[in-house]
Amino acid sequence: MNIRKNPYLVILIFLAATVFLISMACGGSATPEKVGQVENQAPPEPQPTLPPPTEPAADPAAENSADPAKPAENSASAGPAAYAVGDIVSIGDNILVILGWEDVPGDDFSQPDDGQKFVAVEMIIVNQSEDAISVSTMLQMTLKDETGQNYPVDFLASMAIDETSVDGELAPGERIRGKVGFQVPVEARGLQFVFDESLFGSGKSFINLGTAPVSLEPPAEIAGERQQQTFQVGDIVDIGDFSLTVNEVFFPAGDDFNQPKAGHQFVAVDVTFENKSAESANISSMLQMSLKVATGQSYQVDLSASTAAGGSTPDGELVPGEKIRGQVGYQIPVDATDPVFVFDADIFGAGKVFVALP
Repeated sequence: MNIRKNPYLVILIFLAATVFLISMACGGSATPEKVGQVENQAPPEPQPTLPPPTEPAADPAAENSADPAKPAENSASAGPAAYAVGDIVSIGDNILVILGWEDVPGDDFSQPDDGQKFVAVEMIIVNQSEDAISVSTMLQMTLKDETGQNYPVDFLASMAIDETSVDGELAPGERIRGKVGFQVPVEARGLQFVFDESLFGSGKSFINLGTAPVSLEPPAEIAGERQQQTFQVGDIVDIGDFSLTVNEVFFPAGDDFNQPKAGHQFVAVDVTFENKSAESANISSMLQMSLKVATGQSYQVDLSASTAAGGSTPDGELVPGEKIRGQVGYQIPVDATDPVFVFDADIFGAGKVFVALP
């Protein structure tokens, strides 16, 4: 069973949100700025040509009663500046690109309420700062419709999405790509994605999604992105309280009860951790380990893949000097390239290790 179909996902999202609140520093004001656009950005939607409206006959009584000091009731505020799908937007520490959106039908585990539908928004976020930052879909992202109605991230919609999220820590210059799920009324129109750069400061980006689902290919490079230092299988890497060594990588075939879904494969990472500190420390494969691929998607531990790998995951308390070895399983697309094992050494602080896998 994939972790996105598991109730533990709710716990993970809650913990990620808690980490975000603890790790975020108080910020000031951040103003969004368009710094580019995806080359294959969709052209503006053509507007229908309508005949000119017929001018109604003047009503002398109405003209005499009009108050010139009072603005017309149907005049609307322009509102904050909004961007389009494919625009590359810089705001604070983040570079944000919305690649598109789609309606999601749901599945056996997750279905929208009556009169509602699931919507998935795909994005890329790049940390353009010199420090690690945290991203929380639940606390930083919402949808709005043309009436101004606000829709938060929806757990069921997120579980129905067959992709990865963008929650967690980003190292300086790191890119992450994923989808975020919402539940909105079927008749909702004028959907707009809202990204709050900082809960403790001010600054939002507004991206109009358009009238029809769209999907754009991601840009090969984004300003502010940089190559992360990567280690190799067999390297002993010290970070924080730990040293780690990726011993090997293998691809479990699965069994009668644990099989990858169509178009995917299991990947198992055999890894050893040692507590190098003078105090006990805890390791969590669910909260601290992930597998990232060349396109930027980050995959969390998969229970079926871990079971198919045999052994056990390297979880639990380590006393000073103690070692633990285990096998962590993931499920990724068969065409995914350049997989990298990622370890976040401190859930409540900064520091990540990237190990390139063959």
